[in-house]
Amino acid sequence: MGPRAAPRAVGGVVRTAGAIGRAALGALTGGFRDRVGGAAVSNLRLAAVVLLGGMGVIVAIVVLPVLMIVFALSVGVSHGLSIAAPAALPAGPPLAPGELACPVPGATTTQPFGPSELAGEPALFGHAHFHAGVDLAIAAGMPIRAAESGQVIQAAGQTDSLGFLVGYGNLVRVAANSGRMDYYGHMSGFAINRGDVVQQNQVIGYVGSTGYSTGPHVHFEVRQNGTPVDPAPFMQRCSAG
Repeated sequence: MGPRAAPRAVGGVVRTAGAIGRAALGALTGGFRDRVGGAAVSNLRLAAVVLLGGMGVIVAIVVLPVLMIVFALSVGVSHGLSIAAPAALPAGPPLAPGELACPVPGATTTQPFGPSELAGEPALFGHAHFHAGVDLAIAAGMPIRAAESGQVIQAAGQTDSLGFLVGYGNLVRVAANSGRMDYYGHMSGFAINRGDVVQQNQVIGYVGSTGYSTGPHVHFEVRQNGTPVDPAPFMQRCSAG
């Protein structure tokens, strides 16, 4: 190799070494960038999963129970929920004062028959909300007695599509011998069964606060030909006061 060829050979080696070094450095830094980028994407995905999972837990714990309650109430909370009566109840004489026994002697009337401000009450007789019976308040567990004789048409809870007690709650309906239908709502339990024949003053159940109720009482309702009538003028006095 001549004097001039030697520097060219050394220069070529240097350039080759430089190219190899740059390539190695590029591969190293490129791999680092890829790892950093991949880690960042993975962390973002993990954060999204945790965030969405947390929101799901919040919805399950807080929102869903509220929605279920609202739905249950929207399905039916009113005393006026439609309950079909037997098609052919024999006509009877009109009620006379004192003809109906008090279902719960010693009770206090907390809500009379008539227009109401409670949003859960149905629209009746031209009023936006109307209480179709009388509410007789007394301690839970007290016996409820039949206001008049008849046959038990229903002794069961009134429930919505979710199985919650709504409306009248645990309800007894008695087809009276006079042709009327008597309703006893919000019971805690039953003392008779569907199909039983009961006599006036016979115990048919026990006071509770089931369904659309704010405290222990009996919702006593009388329907004549499917239309609610005020039972108070025809009912014996419940309390001595």
